[in-house]
Amino acid sequence: MLEADAEGIAAALEAARVRFRETLAESHTTALVSFDQATVLGDHALCARALTLQGDIATHRGDLREAARLAFEAERHVLEADDPVAMVEIAGLRSHIFFFTGSYAQALSYADHAISIADRSGDAQLRTQARRAAYLVFGNIKVRGWRERLRELLALTKETNSLWEETVTRNDLACELLDDGDVAAASAEIERALEVALRIEGPNSFVLSIVYCTRADIDLGRGDPHAALADTKRSRMLLESINDPNPYVISANVRAEVQAHAALGNLDEAQRVGDEALARLGDHMPRSRSQILATLATALREGGRLEMAYDALLRSAELERVAFSEISELQLDLEKATRRARAARRESEELAVKNRELADAQSELERRASKLEELQEQLIEQADRDWLTGLRNRRYLARALGHTASEDLTAPFSVAVLDLDHFKQINDRFGHAAGDQVLVRVASLLGEATRDTDVVVRSGGEEFLIVMPQTDAQAAGVCCERMRAAICDATWDEIDSELALTASVGVASTGASTAMEPLVKLADQRLYEAKHAGRNRVVD
Repeated sequence: MLEADAEGIAAALEAARVRFRETLAESHTTALVSFDQATVLGDHALCARALTLQGDIATHRGDLREAARLAFEAERHVLEADDPVAMVEIAGLRSHIFFFTGSYAQALSYADHAISIADRSGDAQLRTQARRAAYLVFGNIKVRGWRERLRELLALTKETNSLWEETVTRNDLACELLDDGDVAAASAEIERALEVALRIEGPNSFVLSIVYCTRADIDLGRGDPHAALADTKRSRMLLESINDPNPYVISANVRAEVQAHAALGNLDEAQRVGDEALARLGDHMPRSRSQILATLATALREGGRLEMAYDALLRSAELERVAFSEISELQLDLEKATRRARAARRESEELAVKNRELADAQSELERRASKLEELQEQLIEQADRDWLTGLRNRRYLARALGHTASEDLTAPFSVAVLDLDHFKQINDRFGHAAGDQVLVRVASLLGEATRDTDVVVRSGGEEFLIVMPQTDAQAAGVCCERMRAAICDATWDEIDSELALTASVGVASTGASTAMEPLVKLADQRLYEAKHAGRNRVVD
């Protein structure tokens, strides 16, 4: 089996679906291979589409039991995939199966469902495909507004340049006009359908056989049985060129041919044509064989051959009973399978709801966890900040010292300890509120005098520690002198015009030590040296 990607499989299925009525065997092979390839990829949507195409081919051949089996297998895959194309195709197939088994309400429901999904997609090609599948049901049941629906589809076929679909739609319009008794309009429309069909590139035998079959009915409506015979002959030859001719079209064509021979008085020929068709259909399609016999019985009765007509009617009635029995059995199987499918769908939907609830719960947990982490970070940040000045505090310093206790500092690195001179006198003279204002102002001055990479810590009442990474002894001394001068030169009039303030600073840099704690102790020692030397100075 050749390997293929999802796009390649989808393209192959789309091409096969467009032409499967003209090339049944080739399209069936494509559907089988595509299913195997999609299974390898684990692509449920493509598996469903490949099975649905096989189901449509089985329906076209008249094998409704196989079509039903494929439909329910396809539906299992559709439940696992949210794919509008697959959903439209399975709904179309289900509508056909229910129609041919006589379950018209369900057939209409699935047909409407296919159109609804396609319309939501907004894709013109998919909308055309959905309507073509649905209109087999709508046309035979004669839904309200049928002609308007056909004209809507005709516009879509022109928009998508689908000559095959345009031909079939015009053929349906011709049938509708003929049923209404407008033979002239039906004749004009079928000629337009034929003209479009002859422009189709590639195989077109099936669609031409439909057009000639419909034209034969129109010929009969015009009272021209000779033209009808010529058209049924053309239709039959085209059907015989297809390996698996559609039994429904065979039945329609034979009925027209029987009626034409009967109209010409050729009852023996009508009998022969009918018997040959019945033999060709064999034991399959009892409903189609019954319709042929009913047409033949009518022709024989009108021709005065009452016994032969009666015999044909008896055979028709027997085939109708067989067809009814087969359809009843299939309908029972369909109902059972439908119940199983609905149960599986409910289980799948319940599981999906639970999965969504779990996903929502997981999302909520993640949101809460994120919020807790954010709050934790805020609390840590608040805990590491001095409540008055907003600077880092002793707690932060203790953690930083603990973190770096066993690590060597990356040189160059400097630490300074700054203490405000005679700060107790400020509190005693101007009051503690004024002292707090001084501390806040000093914190601001230190922030302005240092870099963004430096860290200023309020380590005590009026004592500050400045950490200066990537700073050697000379640069640290310059920085500390700048801080000392900023405090000494500051005006304090907003607090008290008589207030004056100075600061002493001790500095230590790597070289004296490569660890944080000894470096801080050395800076603290040098601060005392600055104090003993007269204050308002930097010692490094």
